Amino acid sequence: MNRQKVSFVALAAALLYVRPLLAQVSPGDGASEQAPASPLAEPAPAQTPGADPAQVRRALIVCGLPGDAEHRQLFAETIETLYAALAARHGFAAERIAVLFSGETNDDDGPALKSNRGPATSEALAAAAAELARQIQPDDALWVFVFGHVHFDGRSSWLNLPGPDMNQVEFGKLFAGTRCQEQAFFITTPASGYFIKPLSAPGRIVIVATEADFEVNETIFPHKLVKLLAEPPALAEFDVDSDGRATLLDAYLGAARDTAQDYAAGELLATEHALIDDNGDGRGTELQLGYLSEELGGRLRAGRAKPAPRPGDGAVARQIALPVPLAAPATEEPAAETPPDAESSF
Repeated sequence: MNRQKVSFVALAAALLYVRPLLAQVSPGDGASEQAPASPLAEPAPAQTPGADPAQVRRALIVCGLPGDAEHRQLFAETIETLYAALAARHGFAAERIAVLFSGETNDDDGPALKSNRGPATSEALAAAAAELARQIQPDDALWVFVFGHVHFDGRSSWLNLPGPDMNQVEFGKLFAGTRCQEQAFFITTPASGYFIKPLSAPGRIVIVATEADFEVNETIFPHKLVKLLAEPPALAEFDVDSDGRATLLDAYLGAARDTAQDYAAGELLATEHALIDDNGDGRGTELQLGYLSEELGGRLRAGRAKPAPRPGDGAVARQIALPVPLAAPATEEPAAETPPDAESSF
């Protein structure tokens, strides 16, 4: 057998060996070939809350001293709306939503305040956090909301509670050992930016209503956020970052946008600028600046594209999918008016 014939036989054998291997990686009939995932590509978005039957979802809603009757009503309505939304839309069983409300309750209150465990004292907060730490499993989810008033002494932000107040460091220590797959903290009070550093942890989302400075006026961010969670608009409007998905990041960006719109409409100087930290570095980012128009205090100019998703703050919140309607409900066309001189049809 000459050298040329030997080479041909070797080549044929090699093809017989390689062909089955190629069949394992080749796309099937009608399938498109997929490029290998880039190491910088974002992970796939998480399932819609409540979709995973193995995950237990728990929430803690805290309201310190609400103040006068008007503010008591405002916070009570917001908490009732949030409680109903968590149970109906976001996969939280009602019995796993704990409420600590420091205002007086009455017979006219809704289910959230009727299930109230009592005032949000420092002892009650510590007990609730310890209970959660015992119950939570690695695959579970925890959302914590804080409403109410604070006082700022130039160094610390103090939640106004019945009895001794609690500052941001003390609050952060309550949840230092809490570990689970999905964690989101929403501190919506004035001077709430100071809570980012003590709460920050890898994989944990911390959303606050203000920067860590003298933004000590009453906030409207919490009410905008709860409204979006309870009554989200259609996907096209809810999807602020235009990535084709409705996520917790969109809820944050949308609440910041709606807050800025209120200040602009009233021709008022904005006294709150929400921040988000979810990369664990303890520093919040005013991420909405890239998505707000200049008229609303942002950097987005007419005709410019919105920022592309990138690593850093917002990446974790972007993986938590939220249920929103794909399209706005169709509106019925008004019936045509009958001419005054037309005969009745019956």
